[in-house]
Amino acid sequence: ADVVPAEMIAKMGDAPSKGCVLVLQGLSGTGKGTTVAKLQATLPRAVSWSNGNVFRSLTLLAVSYCAAKAIEFNSEALTPELLAELMKCLEFGKFNDKFDIRINGIGHDLLVSEVANTTLKEPRVSKAIPTVAELTQGEVIKFAEAAAAAMSADGMNVLMEGRAQTLDYVRTPHRFELTLAQPLVIGQRRAAQRMMASALTVLKDIEAPTETQVFAALKSELEKMASTA
Repeated sequence: ADVVPAEMIAKMGDAPSKGCVLVLQGLSGTGKGTTVAKLQATLPRAVSWSNGNVFRSLTLLAVSYCAAKAIEFNSEALTPELLAELMKCLEFGKFNDKFDIRINGIGHDLLVSEVANTTLKEPRVSKAIPTVAELTQGEVIKFAEAAAAAMSADGMNVLMEGRAQTLDYVRTPHRFELTLAQPLVIGQRRAAQRMMASALTVLKDIEAPTETQVFAALKSELEKMASTA
């Protein structure tokens, strides 16, 4: 787990000492999160950027607007004009001596770092994110690019991870992609996760399930998956 981050840092030369943007892309299950955590612990002044918080912030504003106007929240309500106004309610900069996103408008004045795991995780926000995200990809991309540029100019090392489709817009010479020698491992991992989740549900009322019971629960889910493949 330490080899890949070390090779990436070596290829970046002296860029981390000045501040830069590092893009790490790859499919789910290739180890992006683990690698970013290692890089963040190793590089000076490193910060991990998440577009998810921007989408959640926009969604909070959108559902709040619809509630205030007593209109139904749906894609039709999210006109280009409204989305442009909501984007103006988001500001990236230094607040309390650290970079943050300020949500200021539609009855809110919040810092994302303070509400990322509370207000932005409320059900009204979570269930509405897909609708907002589908309509605001371009806006969030521009916001993220500007934020990354501001942080790197301040000497910070910005770590951005995700799929290539969402990171192609980032201008940086420090771009890496994680792959697996055996891509089938990703599918096997997901299958194992589904089997375990199902087994836990089946066995939740058994205080100390036996090995035989665990095996039977896993086998049952595997057979269900195979029958629908």
